[in-house]
Amino acid sequence: MPRIDIQPRKTPRQSRSAATVEAILAAATRILERESLAGFNTNRVAEVAGVSVGSLYQYFPNKSALVTALIDRQHGALADEIEACVAAHASRPLQDALQALAEIGIAQQYGRPLLAAALDHEEQRLPLQARLRESEQRIGAAVAALLQRHAAELPAPPPPAAVRDLLVITKALIEADAQAGRQPSPDLRQRIVRAQWGYLSAAS
Repeated sequence: MPRIDIQPRKTPRQSRSAATVEAILAAATRILERESLAGFNTNRVAEVAGVSVGSLYQYFPNKSALVTALIDRQHGALADEIEACVAAHASRPLQDALQALAEIGIAQQYGRPLLAAALDHEEQRLPLQARLRESEQRIGAAVAALLQRHAAELPAPPPPAAVRDLLVITKALIEADAQAGRQPSPDLRQRIVRAQWGYLSAAS
């Protein structure tokens, strides 16, 4: 299998260069929001961004590197949001925190559905495991801290795989719901929390 180049060519160091990169990434986001992957290529991104294709190639060698930058940002922002949510629910019941975390996942999937679907597809296609490890570790650590902080509310200590399992449960329910319609089911948040709570209650 040929190697896929996902590394940016260079990092902008001056404000003008940084503004160019921001314009390119904003244009890529808009295209994926409106047209998904069908209308996504470097020529189209450069056109929407108002820059030359040559300028785009100074920073991104191909559309895979461009998508990778968007996925990096998405995962970093998600980790930020989850960490903030866990901190904000430090003194609230665990089920309240689980509901708030479920809302974050639902909003990520349904806030920009075409963008979310495109990035999910590309995340599966591209070799991103090492790049995403830091954000995944941050998310896992935040959820682990949440469970530890609220251990007294659980009938039994969570198993070692609890964090991973809870994230898998949440992702599976949200993605299954998204395949059924363009709007989240009214009871999606409650179904996620019931599944999570059922898992935690049964764990031993």
